Amino acid sequence: TTVLPRDITMRRAAAVAAVVLGLGPRDALGFRPMQMHRPMPAAVRMTATMQSTEAAAPAAEAPQQSYTLSVTERARTVAQSCTSGTLCTMCQKDEDDGQNAPFGTHVDYVLDAAGCPVMLLSDQSLHTDNIQVSPRATLYTQMPVDPNTGAQIKAAMPRVSLVGKVVPVTDKDEIFALRTAYSVAHTYADRLIESPKFAFWKLEPERIYYVGGFGVQSTWVDRLEFETATADILALESNELVNKLNAEKQQDLRTLCVQFLDVDDTPDFESVRVVAIDKLGLDLRVATDFGARTDEYRVGFLCSVFAMEDAKSEIFKIFQEAWEKEQGYEWEDMGPPVMKYAEDILK
Repeated sequence: TTVLPRDITMRRAAAVAAVVLGLGPRDALGFRPMQMHRPMPAAVRMTATMQSTEAAAPAAEAPQQSYTLSVTERARTVAQSCTSGTLCTMCQKDEDDGQNAPFGTHVDYVLDAAGCPVMLLSDQSLHTDNIQVSPRATLYTQMPVDPNTGAQIKAAMPRVSLVGKVVPVTDKDEIFALRTAYSVAHTYADRLIESPKFAFWKLEPERIYYVGGFGVQSTWVDRLEFETATADILALESNELVNKLNAEKQQDLRTLCVQFLDVDDTPDFESVRVVAIDKLGLDLRVATDFGARTDEYRVGFLCSVFAMEDAKSEIFKIFQEAWEKEQGYEWEDMGPPVMKYAEDILK
């Protein structure tokens, strides 16, 4: 094994050019982009299960960097990425059959800076009549299925329910800002905004319930944390990159698994697929034992990304490091932070 100095800037600069030209690690002649490596806390630089690493001691006098979105950030991402949902109010009209029963209707909305959904409602709608009598309501919304991805099913998409009171928006400055924001998100509404029969109503969340998908984590989310949480900027466009990596970069993914996830490069290593990509890293699903065992890993980025091109660059760096390690070139803190967060419980 050859140990390289950490300041080989010419190799890394060449890799940046390779990224611009759209070349993969093997097309880039072994060069890699410049990357500032820094020691990772023991709690995140690992390949053991999450349960076995929670007790690891954090780095002294340094805040531990997170490489996964928090539940609150995931909930805020759903609420901010979506622009429509089901508004459930308490029915007031039908005394014989439906009085005080939940009444669900489709609504479009925009999310304000505090995480409150703002809707443009008609004064002739039944849900508007309902909230004028009883303002308590729930807005349910769910991430859409990407039509270009056949592997996604609706039940597997994350969703959020915001429970609170619906109140009219009366501040003139706020209404002025909402008119622009709403018309950008919902171009059909330009004429409705000018109509005296429509007005802005805001749902002020008191409780937020997040469901990660079918059979995965579901929990109540802290309201104050939700108010200040930052949504994942890649949420609506990452699927295209996921599909591209799975279709075109299988060899790079397998090299990553062997070099940094401690997966044995044997015939029983059946497959690896990218499950998701967000601003902090990517999730991998690895099938071994000829497909009889499936484990899931989190591979973190060394810095949070703010655009899809940044995410592509971070992934290229990871692929390049895996290739270099495969060729026998290593240094002390080589490789991304890795965590196994799910393993086959039957094995």
